Amino acid sequence: MAQPYSARSRAIEPFHVMALLARANELQAAGHDVIHLEIGEPDFTTAEPIIKAGQAALADGKTRYTAARGLPQLREAIAGFYATRYQLDIDPQRILVTPGGSGALLLASSLLVDPGKHWLLADPGYPCNRHFLRLVEGEAQLVPVGPQERYQLTPERVAAHWNPNSVGALVASPANPTGTLLNRDELAALSQALKARNGHLVVDEIYHGLTYGVDASSVLEVDDDAFVLNSFSKYFGMT
Repeated sequence: MAQPYSARSRAIEPFHVMALLARANELQAAGHDVIHLEIGEPDFTTAEPIIKAGQAALADGKTRYTAARGLPQLREAIAGFYATRYQLDIDPQRILVTPGGSGALLLASSLLVDPGKHWLLADPGYPCNRHFLRLVEGEAQLVPVGPQERYQLTPERVAAHWNPNSVGALVASPANPTGTLLNRDELAALSQALKARNGHLVVDEIYHGLTYGVDASSVLEVDDDAFVLNSFSKYFGMT
């Protein structure tokens, strides 16, 4: 009899959204008219200039291994994007390109969380975040939040739930699934609450650009030591 899979892999719960997507695709293939609200991606296809640039790169033979931290030109372009959108001067050496936002979450978890240590996460929140922590034998310390906090972690919630095993907090702004934003002052206050406890602040900014009536602030505007996770998948339609 084969050995069982690792205990940490067995502790990972299914991401039920993918099961819903599979069933929706089955119904669509059977001829049903399906409106997809189950998965986090835009309803438009990737922009034509992006598609053509990818095709040109392949035709030009750009199919080799890249530098471990990503193409230098891409990292410089990302730094330029942050300079234009947020007026931030970010050294491209600080930027790491990963295979998707999930890859960044796993690497951040591996870097910042030792076995048995905790990140504070807002509940409700993106369910997969806790699974990345389990893979590195850390724990998600779920903090109940409601409309009074606009479904976001606050300095008061951090103070109430911090314990000796806590090493940081992961927040999303805009939040998934609620869509609420942390403004510049709120990000600064949360940053100070984490720094007072020698904790790391990790901010998921993947939904920046998909805001209405207000611009999203980057945590790097108020905390040069924070970790930012971003992706081309949402705003640029590159899932």
